[in-house]
Amino acid sequence: MPIRFLLSAAVALFLLAFLSPVPAAAQTCSTRPPAPVVTVKTNLKTEVTREERSFNELTRLFKKPGAHPAGLYTGGFTVAQQARYRWTNNGREICVSVEAVEITLTLADPKIYVGRELADDACTRDSVWQHEVLHYRIDQDVLERFTPIVQRAVEFALKQSGALVAKRESDVERIGERLTRTIRQHLDRVARDMQSDRDHLHERHDSREEYARTGAVCAHGHLGHSQPVLCASEPRLCISLEQP
Repeated sequence: MPIRFLLSAAVALFLLAFLSPVPAAAQTCSTRPPAPVVTVKTNLKTEVTREERSFNELTRLFKKPGAHPAGLYTGGFTVAQQARYRWTNNGREICVSVEAVEITLTLADPKIYVGRELADDACTRDSVWQHEVLHYRIDQDVLERFTPIVQRAVEFALKQSGALVAKRESDVERIGERLTRTIRQHLDRVARDMQSDRDHLHERHDSREEYARTGAVCAHGHLGHSQPVLCASEPRLCISLEQP
């Protein structure tokens, strides 16, 4: 049964858990089960959608009192967990352990909105576009950096849980769910860290200095070599802001 949770209204971060028992080679609990296979997949290059909206529509989409954005980025992370467990019954005891775990991290539905009123102001439109593309780059960067952290967290959870004994075969599913719940708890903590890291970078990008820059950069009608303020300290994020 899918299990979902929402970390914030701004970013939908879901954790989905699925269980499916499979046959296993004979083994006893006194023997360490084979190490589970842990796979973490990422989908960082989800194509970003571009839309034009009026300034009034962007204000309603942003839902922040007093803010009147000329552009807006929206996106979310999904974290999908699929665990497969094994069990054996040698007539004396029933042993249950995790056989494989697959985690999929996805940048879901990224979208950039640009104010329709900027259609005849190429410089300001390009400045707004690059600012929002950097928000998209932040999300890609966070998912990429957290991929090995997720891998280590799952491996640690599996070492902690080990193999558990079920008294009856009817208890196997419950024990399997318990093992998967341990993995999910560790993933929850990593997901919160990932969300915090993401929020911090987005807030740094949306600084007063950055808004002052975007307000003044087109004074002479062209962007020149101006880049977002965050690029000075996080240059890895600022490669090719013209195209997402």
